[in-house]
Amino acid sequence: MTHLMTTYADWTDWAGQGWNMMPYITKSEEGPYHGGLPLTWEAAWQQASPYAIVLENGKGGRYTFLGLEPVSVISGKGQEAVIHEVTQGTTSTDSGKPLDVLKRWTAPYSAPKVTGAPDFGGGYAGYLSYDVARSLEKLPALAEDNPALPDYWWMRFEEIWAYDHEQQALFCMVHLHIEPNQNETDLGSFYASAERRAAAMQQRWVHIMGFAQAEEQQQALERRNRQIGRNPQPEDAQRESEGWETSFPQEDFEQAVRTVQEYIRQGDVFQVNLSLRQEKRLQSSAEHIYEWLRLVNPSPYMGMLRSPDFQLVSGSPELLVKVDNGKVSARPIAGTRRRGLNAAEDQAMADELLSSEKERAEHIMLVDLERNDIGRIAAYGSVHVPELMTIERYSHVMHLVSQVEGRLAEGLSVFDVIAATFPGGTITGAPKVRTMEIIEELEPVRRGPYTGSIGWIDYSGNMELNIIIRTLAIKDGTGYVQAGAGIVIDSDPYREYKECRNKARAMMRAVNYSEEAMEKSEQQQPDGLKLVKNK
Repeated sequence: MTHLMTTYADWTDWAGQGWNMMPYITKSEEGPYHGGLPLTWEAAWQQASPYAIVLENGKGGRYTFLGLEPVSVISGKGQEAVIHEVTQGTTSTDSGKPLDVLKRWTAPYSAPKVTGAPDFGGGYAGYLSYDVARSLEKLPALAEDNPALPDYWWMRFEEIWAYDHEQQALFCMVHLHIEPNQNETDLGSFYASAERRAAAMQQRWVHIMGFAQAEEQQQALERRNRQIGRNPQPEDAQRESEGWETSFPQEDFEQAVRTVQEYIRQGDVFQVNLSLRQEKRLQSSAEHIYEWLRLVNPSPYMGMLRSPDFQLVSGSPELLVKVDNGKVSARPIAGTRRRGLNAAEDQAMADELLSSEKERAEHIMLVDLERNDIGRIAAYGSVHVPELMTIERYSHVMHLVSQVEGRLAEGLSVFDVIAATFPGGTITGAPKVRTMEIIEELEPVRRGPYTGSIGWIDYSGNMELNIIIRTLAIKDGTGYVQAGAGIVIDSDPYREYKECRNKARAMMRAVNYSEEAMEKSEQQQPDGLKLVKNK
């Protein structure tokens, strides 16, 4: 059964209140819409434009969002930006600091928030690279910018699918732009257009689901789950890391750790997150690698962003910041152990992590940093920590995690929140600005998307951004994966190097599975999924 969540009477009221993006939302809970997510997004990519995004709460989250046809795309590098109006086929430019440009780009559109609708129903989805921080703080430019990806890249959507895992319901959400003082006849015409578009979205979803629910696909999933679900073996790490070249040889990385420790002794910093990038020529596509990642390492803030020039495949477990009806929240992750080879060893690793004075001290320091960042834009006295140092487990590692919350101060927007919190303190260190200077000095290549953010901003002024970790960036057939470790005064250089390698293993494993399938067949995987070769 399909329920209409917005009526023509709602549109009339909203137009009178000055909103110019009218939401039309349907909710479907039965038939082809009541079956979870597709086993593969292949049918979605087949009918997508060159620009598309999927954002999934792959571990414990409520919603999955899919956008296939943006109406506008903005891409920025440094102070310059290019805006492509996809539906109109026109291009324009803007210049200025990234957040100022994005604020101008989003300013013309506003929509009411519909009660009971998913968090994100329409608006903007994309990413901010770590290098956006250069517009927020004065940082040196020492590291090589290779590959030279956009500093920020966002799409504006009028149509978004959302799947609610809790209610097992599909939402088809359309937002249409109206002019001020729109007459009743035209408003009715727009409403009828939105109704047709939502109905078309429902039919497209049937195709997306139907493609993936054939019996052979279900059997293929069971075979893959048996393969992926086996206990990890010591030899897995060597096999999964074959063919990856590092930007930071082990000897150089360990020396960089010692350099950071000298800065700590001198009182410059308390902790620095030092990262290691690895790269590999890929034989399979971003879309295919992402399908494996969904199975290998489902994560709370995973997703894939697709453009003609590059792709991001993200298995991020970490939230940078969320703004929901004025509530600002962050979920810092700091403290890591590998997963055990069996249940007993896994629990021993968790106990060791929870009892480690080093890890606890580092975690508390970064929670305090998040409290300070949110405090810059929160109403006085509203910042609090409802959850402190709990264990979250993922396929290859486990983490210490906390929750920090506050209320957004009057007169501030999501762009003020980004300016106060970006980039996340858990992936820079403390104090933030000095650690970013040291990162630029010691890391041989710019971070680019790594430790930036992927996420969404809606037409109602809400936002959710992850931290881009456990993420593969693909450009011209080469994949780049990067991982970091928090360096403190008593860090062991070798252990920190191994931690960086361990954190990258889930993505490497997804790539490895994908490429093994490519080697076996250029046309058809043994697991029943079609292959798309990387171009």
